[in-house]
Amino acid sequence: MELSLSQIYNEFAVISLAVAAAYLGAIWLIMLSGRLIVRFRPSPPASCRPGEMVHQALKVSGRLWDHYRTAALLFGVSFLLLVNFGRDGLVGPQPTWLNAVVLAGVLAALGFGALKTIQLSRYRSRLNGLLVMHTEMAQRMVEAQLRGNRVFPSVRINDEVIDNVVVGENGVYLVQLIPAPAGVETARFERGSIIFDPCGTRVSLQQFNNTMLRLGKILGEQIGSEVKVMPVAVVPECRIVTGEEDGPMLVSLQACAAFVGWRQEAYFLHEDDIIKLSGWLGKQALEDPPRTLGEVRTSLQRQIGWPALV
Repeated sequence: MELSLSQIYNEFAVISLAVAAAYLGAIWLIMLSGRLIVRFRPSPPASCRPGEMVHQALKVSGRLWDHYRTAALLFGVSFLLLVNFGRDGLVGPQPTWLNAVVLAGVLAALGFGALKTIQLSRYRSRLNGLLVMHTEMAQRMVEAQLRGNRVFPSVRINDEVIDNVVVGENGVYLVQLIPAPAGVETARFERGSIIFDPCGTRVSLQQFNNTMLRLGKILGEQIGSEVKVMPVAVVPECRIVTGEEDGPMLVSLQACAAFVGWRQEAYFLHEDDIIKLSGWLGKQALEDPPRTLGEVRTSLQRQIGWPALV
């Protein structure tokens, strides 16, 4: 009984998928064993560049992107080689319904792989946009340095990475980037959250406040006295509307250094305290940079969302 062309192509597609899956499986085992080895042989800490977590996310997702592209290339090359040089009828004639099921499975696997690749590509596009914001914010921070402040980007506090900590005579500022949702025009503070209009999207600042309190506690332990931290939320691509007075200072990306004019006597620091705090903050590099996509996604979930599959 002669085999149909569809069954022959089904067989070739299944074999090609197996080759691509074997490659991804081998890569997964290599990465898993590498993470286990790192536990006993720590890697050098990451640098503290502006937007360091975004750099790490691009690095991790870039490796995964390369693996997906290589798997797709292996599938395509394997299929073409089998079509041109493969033997027909490796498993013999099969019922029509079984061929249809196999074809549907192959198409489903290819479609899912294509969607995951597109999803990762969209995430990397968002990361690149976020990195541009961090770079621009770092450029604006030069103004704070010119006024005698010390700027420390990407400071690790327990499980949190603070975008910028600024230390000077006027006190300690926690400067965090909070990207606005698409299509918003204004941002204002109201009852513990940032409200973006006209869509009315509410972004809770509870985690932001918890990080601020933890930073103040840890810094206070370094100098043996209370350290109050002034919270600054940098909200790009929208106009800031004056709201309640008991919240963080909201500034736009273009005017993100305006916080240097925010002075409260209770927050002032002595020169000795500034030196101690600066010495400690300068050592807070990422001791254990994230190595998986899940880790970087978790670290950045407040600044950038994971795209939907479709």
